[in-house]
Amino acid sequence: MDFRITKPTHVFAFLCVCGSLFLFVLLPILSVFFPLNITSVYSESMSDAMRLALEVFLVLFQFGFVFIFLILVPILWYVLVNHSSLREVWARLQLRRDNLSTALVWSVIAIVVAFAVSIAIGVLYSYLMNVNAEDLSNIPDLQTMFSTPSLYLIVIIQPFCEEFFFRGFLLDKITTMSTPVIGILLTSILFGISHLTYTYAYTAVIAMFLGLIFAVLVVKTKNLYAAIFAHTVLNVTSLTLYFLGKSLGF
Repeated sequence: MDFRITKPTHVFAFLCVCGSLFLFVLLPILSVFFPLNITSVYSESMSDAMRLALEVFLVLFQFGFVFIFLILVPILWYVLVNHSSLREVWARLQLRRDNLSTALVWSVIAIVVAFAVSIAIGVLYSYLMNVNAEDLSNIPDLQTMFSTPSLYLIVIIQPFCEEFFFRGFLLDKITTMSTPVIGILLTSILFGISHLTYTYAYTAVIAMFLGLIFAVLVVKTKNLYAAIFAHTVLNVTSLTLYFLGKSLGF
């Protein structure tokens, strides 16, 4: 193992990774017991210009936040601890273009499976919890903060950052220290936990199973682009179907 506790740069990289895990794993768990009403940042007395300015700030803050803790932190670890060049970092993360067409074929299969699993879990969860399936979506909560264009921008950019950290960095590190099966399971659980900050536990359950599918996809194709593509298409399609359903009165 390359990590050395006696090296300050290694300790710094370790603390940065711990910070990412705190923000995306421990903080979501704490939010279950101490929920935060983020939508309260908006006030009814705000003018349209002020709401637009605040929305732009929130979108930029969101992108900056995920870039630092989901992309920059893993790169820092690879550079400071593993002494990898950027080319070697992309290789470790399996961001490669060779056999990309084959990887995308498996992505399409993963998307179909993901939709099927999501629908099945949604129906089962609705039946067991005695709630309407439409009430399980976290999109209405996000709509109180972001406009439709902002939502599409988020669901397009966010998957790359999440895949970079969970199916790229964490899957690589956990698999290196154990086995691919353990790596797949642990990253899927952590990915599910990271979605506890949304309104419903259902979202975390769905995220865990989707994380499992995406992790298997990366291990199968040895290509992170496959998971990024599947994750992005799934997000965009789900958001589009939601808006389409609302426009049709469903």
